[in-house]
Amino acid sequence: MQKVEGNVQFHTARSTAFPQPAPGTAPSPGPMKVPAETLRSVLGISSVTAQHHDRSLAIIDATLPAASSGTPAAAAAAAVARTVSIGNFAFNPQNIEVPVGTKLTWSNDDDVPHTIVSTDVNPVLKSPPLDTDQKYTTLLDRPGTYRYFCSLHPHMTGTIVVR
Repeated sequence: MQKVEGNVQFHTARSTAFPQPAPGTAPSPGPMKVPAETLRSVLGISSVTAQHHDRSLAIIDATLPAASSGTPAAAAAAAVARTVSIGNFAFNPQNIEVPVGTKLTWSNDDDVPHTIVSTDVNPVLKSPPLDTDQKYTTLLDRPGTYRYFCSLHPHMTGTIVVR
């Protein structure tokens, strides 16, 4: 299901085959009250960094460090973990730029199986079929541009740029 409001697209692959309350009879969600100490994790706020260059704008999200960030090594490890979600027969983001050493995880949020298969020789990406909520992770340890697709739905494509 897909809905567009202005410049924002909403979509879901979740089934609505389960009984739903009649319209107007469900309880209202109301405002959510969150203690200040847990607000950071609930919102998952991203930091924003701008770099001037001659290429098109790329928005990269990153989880803010915890209040007590722990060791510098733990912070560095968290900075190189990224996720591509699979939903509505598309990779999101379809194109991603990551630093060398990134652990990239694909998460199937769709209600049908998908695969991740590289069209390039190195690195070889070849996941098993991922069912709903399953994940596939690979370590990107060499710079380059890598293209991939879903072998079950070849119109689904993506690109990874490792710098």
